[in-house]
Amino acid sequence: MPLPATARPTLPRRSLVARGLAAVVGLLLGWASAPGAEPALRPPFQLAWDQTAIDLEEALLGGSGRIVERKRLPGGGESWTVEGLPQPALQRAIFHLPKHQLAAVELQYGKPEWTSEDFEALMQSVKTGLEQRYGPGVLIARKQDSARGVLQTLLGYRWEATAGAIELVYFAAQNPDNLFRAVSLHYFGPRVTSPPPTPAPAHSISTSSPAPGVKSRAQILPEPPLPPLPRE
Repeated sequence: MPLPATARPTLPRRSLVARGLAAVVGLLLGWASAPGAEPALRPPFQLAWDQTAIDLEEALLGGSGRIVERKRLPGGGESWTVEGLPQPALQRAIFHLPKHQLAAVELQYGKPEWTSEDFEALMQSVKTGLEQRYGPGVLIARKQDSARGVLQTLLGYRWEATAGAIELVYFAAQNPDNLFRAVSLHYFGPRVTSPPPTPAPAHSISTSSPAPGVKSRAQILPEPPLPPLPRE
């Protein structure tokens, strides 16, 4: 006999957050490549690299997704910011379509109620899963600085895969009145050797490919700790 609603135990917040994080991690790693297969990189949402803009729009709008912003790319094509996709903790997805074909995807994750520890747990869990699948990643960014009264924290890694690359990035920006944080995953198709030249949103920072001489994680001993994450 089921318990009445008033008698059902309430899970503590940490248990609920842990379940949400586990769902996000499983989803991200499931998109990265098929288990046991050669680590070829696939775009998320069962899409395909070089998929046309027309086909992509039909696939996105056929569900709950909505395109909230379109930007023209230098050299032709567009980038689309899409919200409303039914995935755990997904804030938005950005699709890059140079020459009107899918070349890269950025997924930004987070929830307003998440703490710094929640974001760090997601970052570490996804990084561990990507290392198990693709080997050590290359550190592409680790910095924290302040500009115009905004404290910014940036941490990023990159993995090369068959027919593509993937980057995992934590970004936070904080001033006395506002706080923005996100863990993002950047998927690059086989024709993209560096992040697409699309203008970055005001709340984000674009990362670039590793500079010459940047060592891999395996060569950094010991690895420096993460920068302090902004607190509420």
